[in-house]
Amino acid sequence: MLNLIKLELRKGHLKGYAWGSVLAYGIIAGFLALIYFTEGPISEEPIFASYPDMLEMIDVLVRATFIIYGAALLSKLVISEFRDKTMGLLFAYPVSRKKLMYAKLSIVFIWTFTNVVIANVLVGTIFLIINENMGYVDDQWSNSLLYDHGLTILMQAIGAAGISLLPLLFGMRKKSVVATIVSAVLIVMLVASNNMGFTLSSIIAIPLSLSAIGVLLAFWSFRDIDKVDVG
Repeated sequence: MLNLIKLELRKGHLKGYAWGSVLAYGIIAGFLALIYFTEGPISEEPIFASYPDMLEMIDVLVRATFIIYGAALLSKLVISEFRDKTMGLLFAYPVSRKKLMYAKLSIVFIWTFTNVVIANVLVGTIFLIINENMGYVDDQWSNSLLYDHGLTILMQAIGAAGISLLPLLFGMRKKSVVATIVSAVLIVMLVASNNMGFTLSSIIAIPLSLSAIGVLLAFWSFRDIDKVDVG
């Protein structure tokens, strides 16, 4: 399986996606900086009332971004190859079709998980340092806060990675890249939307359950791939 993942990474030419991830980190940080520096000094009811609020907003934006990004990668590795009939060429190789598809899904899962963790750590660290010098958020961070938030990031990253596979169910119906991306956006709107300070993803069991469903449905959708004509 590991060799298949390496082969897919080389074949998929994913360097552009890696640079896209870096760009996404910058966009997230820039958007938050805009809020921080425009709202922080003047607002009577600041968006960031405490460090937990700040870190939670960073996490929500990061997960929303990379669930959609994961769906885009899923479209490239799976949906587009079925749509363009190139999947049949891959299946001509003396490799198990199931293992090949599972390698593709594993790449999307690991890619999303890794980016959610890295983006949270980078952007979170930047804003902790900024606030130590600017002091717009009147709060004190502690090791216990960072430890608890670190565990939350890991759990939410697992949730986001599995949720990024859910759009496959919609995209595979008509081999549609558009349907894959749109369904990812709708899922993000459902899971990450803020209603008076509450999001569904704030209950950790919900994203983890959706993650499990996403993984199971994605793998289940290719259970008979060895018997299907994809030419």
